[in-house]
Amino acid sequence: MRKESNNQMESSEISAIKRGLSWVELKESLKKEGCPICMIMLNSLEKYFEFLLYEYVLDAAVHKKMLASFGMCNTHTYMLKETEVKIKSDGLNISVLYETLLQKELKLLSRILEPQRKYNKRTFNYYRKEILQKLAANGECPACENQKHSESFYTHEIIRLYKDEEFQKLYENNNVLLCRRHFLYLLNEAPNEEVITYFVNVQKIKLNKLFNNLTNFIQKHDYQSKIEITEDEKKSWQQLLEYSASKKNVNKNGYNEILT
Repeated sequence: MRKESNNQMESSEISAIKRGLSWVELKESLKKEGCPICMIMLNSLEKYFEFLLYEYVLDAAVHKKMLASFGMCNTHTYMLKETEVKIKSDGLNISVLYETLLQKELKLLSRILEPQRKYNKRTFNYYRKEILQKLAANGECPACENQKHSESFYTHEIIRLYKDEEFQKLYENNNVLLCRRHFLYLLNEAPNEEVITYFVNVQKIKLNKLFNNLTNFIQKHDYQSKIEITEDEKKSWQQLLEYSASKKNVNKNGYNEILT
């Protein structure tokens, strides 16, 4: 009776998820090649940057976060720049967004140059530390925060959907392969052994196929080989790179923590 009740709850939860926008996004990502979590994170970041530049460059809360982190991390700074170009702006949005950062920097530098007492070798170290503490960023890149939220939310959606037949059919397709980082994070968030067993089995099957394609790709480069290299074998080395490092522009600072 208890098992039947649990099954009903799971079925109800899956139905609720599949009525929402998150399922539409997840379903679309599962139809593309590579890691679906990476894909969703990048799509989410793209939307975030567009909203930021269109609607929030004057928002006080946004400026407060940007001041704390002194802008965005390297990866997301240049993604933001690409979005500014994409929306055909001449740079005004980013200029307004970053102007206050430069103002803060100039104020801090002016304070540092205010008349100071003379320091000896020992007290100078404290003085230098104080300067660096004032100048150092004390907040997280806002885009990295967005990336973490997407990673967590959609990883848990995948876990909740893993028994659904439609999801399994999409997820088990050969084109879909969770990158190593998101595979580990999924295992980190798994609520029970059954979830781990399912995803490890699927991952092992996919990696075996990737390994075979990679091995064949290498072997067929032998001058004695007369066998044509297949399309899957040709792209195996690129798939392996993506598996090991995630998709391009998925920043490592935007990952959630994994227990070790």
